[in-house]
Parts: sequence; C-alpha cells; structure tokens
Amino acid sequence: MNESPQLDDIYTRQDTADKYIHWIRYGIPEIGWSGDPRLVLAFNNGIEQRWEMLMHAPERSLPNRHVIIFVAPAGFELNDQGVFMLCRRLVEIDVQRAGNSALEQFDRMDAENERRKQEATDYSAGVLADSLGKFYTEAGKTLGVTKTFFPT
Repeated sequence: MNESPQLDDIYTRQDTADKYIHWIRYGIPEIGWSGDPRLVLAFNNGIEQRWEMLMHAPERSLPNRHVIIFVAPAGFELNDQGVFMLCRRLVEIDVQRAGNSALEQFDRMDAENERRKQEATDYSAGVLADSLGKFYTEAGKTLGVTKTFFPT
C-alpha cells in the first residue's frame, strides 16, 4: 500500500533536516562555524508550516525545554546556501567567540536600527518634498503665480 503524499513529504523534509542538522551541530569549518550540539532543526507542521531552529535550554523544572532562535518564513525550503547564510549569522551573534561580546551585539543592533530609521526618515522626507513641490507648482500655475519670494 502506498503512503500518503503527506507522509512522503514529511520523510523528505526529515532527510533534508538530517543533512543540515549535522552541519549545524558539528560545524562548517569553511565559514568559521564550529557547531553547537544544543541546536535542533525542525519543521513546524502546524498552521505555520515553516522551518524552525531551536536550542535545547533545560531548566530545573523543564528538562526538555527548547527556545526558538530562528524561524524561517512560510514556504521557505532549506538548501545549502540558506544553511550557510544561517551559520554565518550564528557566527556573527555567538557571544562566546572572541570579540563578540553581548554589549558589542547590542551596539551593532542599535547602530543598524538607527541606520534603518534614518533611511526611512530620509525616504519619507523625499516623498513629502516631491509631493509638496508638485502641489505648489500646480497651485502656482492655477493661481497665476510666476514668482515666489521667501524672506530669510
């Protein structure tokens, strides 16, 4: 008897996960990732239908506790390039590596957030300036204003 397509899909995903779990746990020396045996890669087969990376972080009352550290967008399929990028990102945020303190992580995140905020502000100002410029030009044409004077 043939297995249902859903089970075939799950087995295929498990084969994919097994390949990449080895890289994530035992490292990829080419990119400087030494691996972390606490990491787990799983496909959330619930409503979300997405890949998740979890870290085994037991507590006294919860020995099997796992914390989500990465969630892929829905529809994302794992491949070599995606896992390499993920491992490079893990290297960047690993606070146990030399020169990668938690304080430096926060400083980098703050700087990146400020850059994005400034970029959004600059874009908004440009859009507003273009809109106002067009409005005043059209209003001037309609009202017959040919010169404007702005006292300084």
